[in-house]
Amino acid sequence: MTAAPANIAPWHTNVYVDGVAYPTRHYALLDEDDDGTETVLGLKPDELHYIRAIHEAAHAVTAIAGGAHLHHAQIETLDSATDNGGVTEACGLDDGNLYAVFSGAGERANDRWLREAGLWTPRLAVAVESGARSDRASFLEVNPHVGFGDREVDYRVVHDLADQVIDRHWREINVVADALVQQIRLDGDDIAGLIRIPNGPHRARNTEGNEAP
Repeated sequence: MTAAPANIAPWHTNVYVDGVAYPTRHYALLDEDDDGTETVLGLKPDELHYIRAIHEAAHAVTAIAGGAHLHHAQIETLDSATDNGGVTEACGLDDGNLYAVFSGAGERANDRWLREAGLWTPRLAVAVESGARSDRASFLEVNPHVGFGDREVDYRVVHDLADQVIDRHWREINVVADALVQQIRLDGDDIAGLIRIPNGPHRARNTEGNEAP
């Protein structure tokens, strides 16, 4: 990954997660105890269900498209007791750019879907970013040189890389999301068949999981 241009807009830090400032690209005026994620719950049930599916489908499709092995993708039903909206597990994400794409794909696909569905608002955009906290944390843990205006590489580079792959595979992401809404869980080979891209070789010792909001 390369560093972002020096003249990019600064990250906003008015959202707090567990008492710590959480950087967001978008800005929305939130209540003091609102980390943004509750805004997503303002979506209609079918919209919330689908945005979870888009998130996991983006992780899944970008993993396969990059040559990784996808184990499975799953979304949680709306009556589930867990706080997570879903999970996608893959291995073979050793390439730095591929892992960046995989990590950023969920939140960037959610943002794009909201825009195309005519649902996008600054509050929902912030909620999508806040909901990707586990994706960001997993990536930053192994890439300490990436940050939010305070490191060698800006996290916008992760977003930009993800956006490029999402653009190429947006149709496939929607196909997988449609299937996830119906079936809740799909194995990697089933997803590979849906998008007509071969699943990569299995390397279970390096399994990564990404969770949806």
